[in-house]
Amino acid sequence: RGDCTRSMAERKYGVATAQSKLDCVQIDGLVVLKIIKHCKDEGNASHPVSGQLLGMDITLEGATTLEVTSCFAWPVLNDAEDPEEMNAYATEMLRCMRDVNVDNNTVGWYLSSMMNSWLDPEGPVPAVNTQFDFQEQVPKSVCLVYDPVRSASGGVHLKAYRLTDKFMAKYRQHLDSGGNGFTEADFKSKVDYKGQVVEEGVGLDDIFEEVPIRIHNSALVNAMLYDWVCEGTMGAKLDCDFERLDLSMRPFLDKCMEQMVEGLESLRQDQERFEYKKRDVDRKRREHKRNAREEVSKEDLARVYPDPSRYQGLLLANQVKSYCDSLGKFAGQSYSKLFLVKGMQSPGA
Repeated sequence: RGDCTRSMAERKYGVATAQSKLDCVQIDGLVVLKIIKHCKDEGNASHPVSGQLLGMDITLEGATTLEVTSCFAWPVLNDAEDPEEMNAYATEMLRCMRDVNVDNNTVGWYLSSMMNSWLDPEGPVPAVNTQFDFQEQVPKSVCLVYDPVRSASGGVHLKAYRLTDKFMAKYRQHLDSGGNGFTEADFKSKVDYKGQVVEEGVGLDDIFEEVPIRIHNSALVNAMLYDWVCEGTMGAKLDCDFERLDLSMRPFLDKCMEQMVEGLESLRQDQERFEYKKRDVDRKRREHKRNAREEVSKEDLARVYPDPSRYQGLLLANQVKSYCDSLGKFAGQSYSKLFLVKGMQSPGA
């Protein structure tokens, strides 16, 4: 995808550099409708859909905005198919869009997710690896996550995420070391001889950062929506949005609790695997030190026999944390609706 992505930093006016911060993601309403339609037509719980986002990033008055003006869907590849076919398909799509004078700058990708399942490190779509590749090629790229289950309750659940700079640096070291990064030492803060913190450790909040989203429509679309609201030519065909008053949150909470329990079980199994690998590394270090003719320092032993990686456990813990946050949020909304209904049903209301 990097070969078919035109560098946006080469533009001389109004375009952000790689070092500037992304303040907002502006998405055209047509792009949102395309994502929803793609998920509705082809998406399901076991096979999420995904696609590529097109647009450009612009800096005006000190604020950097990523404008998403178009998108196209990625085909679903089987395990036996060559992943290079996906790159060839994306390249051909970008060429066709360039021929018809449509924005063809890659600014990220999107995927559908059933209740935070996109954070699963063993899921069908590796979100961290894919987003890392995008940000390596296009530093301002984002990942749009659309949840059709939550959107069914009355609102469009669409969020934008990016990998933090700290996680990008640690993950780059993790790849350079052959998958031996994210050890226990990386989670602890480093201090100098004065006891002052020199470098913060990697935590659960240092993986993804959420970017605010603003949906933009053209003047004609705004005029049509205004005509609907004012009971114009199509106002009589609109139904009231009663889905927001739905008090039934039990199906969602039950499913979220089930996935959280599965995540905790996966986290427990990962902890057992880590302890086994840690004991094996300690045994090899003791044997190497005992058989060595000269005294071996701890640094040399750590270089020969590195500590096992906690990368998988970090992603699993982040997924469990997202389930806990979702449970707390929806439980609070359910209590608010119940208190509202109780107040409306009281005799004095």
